[in-house]
Amino acid sequence: MAASHHHVRHWSRRSALGLIACVPLGLASMANAAECIDPASLSAAQKSMRKSLGFRTSSDATKRCGLCAFFTAAQPGCGKCALLSGGIVPAEGVCDSWAKKS
Repeated sequence: MAASHHHVRHWSRRSALGLIACVPLGLASMANAAECIDPASLSAAQKSMRKSLGFRTSSDATKRCGLCAFFTAAQPGCGKCALLSGGIVPAEGVCDSWAKKS
């Protein structure tokens, strides 16, 4: 009979408190991204360009607007993209034309 190897995570008070302590940081990050851009203020051309370039929030910390050659920081967590027809973009965004800063 083969032995079964199941890993069960036992939560301690310390690990639960550590997780809870991280929640405000995540919420602050999302709030900063939301403050960068008001989608309603974008022109039809800006919205169209963002859609055609596949602009979205990045799930890869190494591939984000803040690390892109086309990004110029304007304020903490926000900047302008040379490809996106103006308008502020969050540093956590990414599009299909992302190019690593040299």
